[in-house]
Amino acid sequence: MTRIDAAIRRIEEAINHRAADHDALRQRHDALRGEVVRVIADIDGMAGAGEAAGLLGEQG
Repeated sequence: MTRIDAAIRRIEEAINHRAADHDALRQRHDALRGEVVRVIADIDGMAGAGEAAGLLGEQG
């Protein structure tokens, strides 16, 4: 193996490593985005339930 071949191999390994890191970050980002969506939906649900309870209390 020549020095050029070795350098090319190291570059290819670095590219593959970065691609794997990028995929892991993308998966983490997607998971966090999903978690935020669920939390916002929960907050909206609690706010809606609170408003409904307030309206029912005012009617009674």
